[in-house]
Amino acid sequence: MSSAFAGTDLLTVMPDVSAYGYPPDPGLTLDSGVPDMAGIGTPDLTALSDPVGEAVGQLADQVQDMIVPALIGLADLSGALLVTRLALRGTQALAAFNNKVAAEQEALSRRQLSLETGSECWRRAAEAAAGINARITVLGLEGPGDPPPPAPVQPVGVPLDLLWKQLAETERALRRVEAQRAARATARLPFDHAQDPEHADWYDRLRERRRQALIRYADGGPGPEAAAPERTESATPAEATALTEDDVLREGAELLAGLPLAFTSAGRDLIDDCLAEARRAVGRRPTAVRRYLDEAALIAHKESERALLADRARQDAALRLGALQAPAPEGVDTLPDASEAVEVLQRALRTGVAPSGAAERTVRQALVSRSAALQRAYLVAALRRATEQWGEGSVQGRMDADHWDFAPAAWGGEYWLRVRLTSTGQARVFTMRRPLTPEEERDPATAARDAERCAESSGYVGELGRLTEAEGVRAEFAWSSGQVRTGQPAPGLARSGRKPSARRRPAPPRYRANDH
Repeated sequence: MSSAFAGTDLLTVMPDVSAYGYPPDPGLTLDSGVPDMAGIGTPDLTALSDPVGEAVGQLADQVQDMIVPALIGLADLSGALLVTRLALRGTQALAAFNNKVAAEQEALSRRQLSLETGSECWRRAAEAAAGINARITVLGLEGPGDPPPPAPVQPVGVPLDLLWKQLAETERALRRVEAQRAARATARLPFDHAQDPEHADWYDRLRERRRQALIRYADGGPGPEAAAPERTESATPAEATALTEDDVLREGAELLAGLPLAFTSAGRDLIDDCLAEARRAVGRRPTAVRRYLDEAALIAHKESERALLADRARQDAALRLGALQAPAPEGVDTLPDASEAVEVLQRALRTGVAPSGAAERTVRQALVSRSAALQRAYLVAALRRATEQWGEGSVQGRMDADHWDFAPAAWGGEYWLRVRLTSTGQARVFTMRRPLTPEEERDPATAARDAERCAESSGYVGELGRLTEAEGVRAEFAWSSGQVRTGQPAPGLARSGRKPSARRRPAPPRYRANDH
């Protein structure tokens, strides 16, 4: 039997892969030099990761590799796979990057073409959108009177330069809402002026540092908890010195300024009481001032820790829900049922308690199953796109979407190649022909034609490995000569051939690191 087989390894999720192959042609000509980059950002040649001597020569390949998806937008299948793989890692993977989206949007726009391929920039953008949307979902849980959160970011179908702008704008809007809600949640901290009007100015000064911390965060700075004071052992009574109102003001302001954004009002009354008593004790019981301040710090520390854990659990739940509840990409078969996992995550979103034990395993398994189904759909789409680059011919998918046929125009429709992805993820290629008549079976020329088609098939298969890697998939085919298979071609295969897509990718460097 004349055939080839290869194991498949997903190296990189290319941004423009859908179940239907390439997106509509935007009218670009990619083989006539570097296209107009207006609106996408000027590439910084000095920042390219390749050696300087190769940088200019490889820039055109990088531009060609990403210009079409950059102008058209992320495909639904690529986007769904990226978000599901991120959900398996969790929001911790996004923490450092999300803090930089607003501040570094302009720099990222300049750098986006200096990456090895556009796929890395797309991955970062899709993951940033998923993380921002998870935070928006959590903000949507707040009660009446809170300022509304911004609309979620929809990365699919949005050009890359516009997506980065939307991410930066949404991040800024999200920070403003988070800061406003944090200000409302701690509005009574530390006191109500009506309770002690003589010291209203002192209380305002105590709150000012918290207000400035929230303003800095809204303007793109770190969260207030980044500046929270570390808990230290207090001096023993024998070593303690008398504390003044200014000391209480300084320590109290530092304590309040470092409360996290997710801090709730649950412990604020106790903190109020401790700080008020600390100020009063300055003139009444100086030795008790430190005890009140330490008690306030302990309460703030415990409540902050609880609030951060609950917020992280809610954001993780929102991220995973977003991946599991998203509709299947167009052209992809029904995805595995995840209703039980969705119920677990909705409970975590409400309570702020992360699932554990059997519940966590249920969620994990649902994400693994969905990721595997999407990865299989991606492999099928990537292999089919690769075969579309073989040359003039006709490619037609079968009803089960797991295999499709390709017939070079010169073969006259009597012979074709069948490409199939097995249930174990192995890619197979067979040389096929239509059933022979009794006369053809006796004709010596038939065997000669079979041998000729097999030899030509070997050449196509040899090129397929390079083409699949350009689609982000490693598939090193092993060719085995033998008899031609007999069968019926896919419907419509005999139609006149068509030219290959103009958007043929340049072959990337081999053995690129896996994109996890």
